[in-house]
Amino acid sequence: MASETRRSEILQRLPVPYATALRLRDAGTADEIIAERVGIELDALPTFMKVAEAKLAAAVAQMT
Repeated sequence: MASETRRSEILQRLPVPYATALRLRDAGTADEIIAERVGIELDALPTFMKVAEAKLAAAVAQMT
């Protein structure tokens, strides 16, 4: 539970579209829905998610 709370706190530090995409992916949401929700083309989603993960990793590093 503590790690879920920590992840939630870190996600709050990210820009909303990236945090939203990561939360939706964590919830098992289909890629088509994630892309629609954050307002990008489906073809751009893999790159978008790599950027989101990099931002998440940077936020984690700042907290340690």
